[in-house]
Amino acid sequence: MPKLIDHPKQKQAIAEAAWRVIMQQGMQKASARNIAKEAGLSLGAMRYYFSAQNELLAYANQLVHARLAEKIDTIFQDDVQPKEKILRVLLCLLPSEEEPMLETSVRLSLKMAAAQEAETSGKVPDAAYSAAKNVISYLALLNLLVKNADLELETERLSALLDGLAMISLANPAEAEEAKIKRLIRYHLNSICTESFSEPK
Repeated sequence: MPKLIDHPKQKQAIAEAAWRVIMQQGMQKASARNIAKEAGLSLGAMRYYFSAQNELLAYANQLVHARLAEKIDTIFQDDVQPKEKILRVLLCLLPSEEEPMLETSVRLSLKMAAAQEAETSGKVPDAAYSAAKNVISYLALLNLLVKNADLELETERLSALLDGLAMISLANPAEAEEAKIKRLIRYHLNSICTESFSEPK
C-alpha cells in the first residue's frame, strides 16, 4: 500500500529546509537545488509543491509570519499584567535565550529579498510591523499612549526599532545583550506611554 503523504506538513518541512539554508549559507545560496537537497527531496519532487523559487520563498516568509503571529496570540492570552504582555510580544521578534536566532535571521533575510523584488515589494507579511501594530493598538485600548499620539507613525517607529535591534543582534551579538535590549525597549515605551515600563525591583 503506498505511503500517504501529509502535503501541508511536507510544504512546511520544505520551508523549514529553506530557513536552514538561508541561516547557514545565506540568501544567495537559497536556490531550489540547495533547498531540495536540505529537505532530502529530488528537485522534481520539490517542484510538485513549489513550481518556482519565489513561490517557495514567499511561502517560507508566510510561515515565519504565521509562527510569530501564533506566538503573539498566545502571549496576549497569557494571564500576566498588560505591560508584561507587551514586553514579551516585542521580545519574541528578537533573538534571545528563549527565541532562537534562526527565525530572526530568516525573517530579515526574506524581508530584504522581497523588498528587492518588484512583484513582492510591500506585499509580503511583515512580522515586525504586525507586532508593532498589535502593541500600539493594545496600548491605545488600555489608554496608555500619550495624548495625541499618531498611531500610524508610532507603529512605523516601533517596527523600525524592532528591525534595527534585530539586525544589531545578528550582526554584533556582543552589543545586543538581552538586558540591554530590554532597557532600550522599555526606554522607547516610556517615551510614548503615560505609565512607566520601568524594570521590576
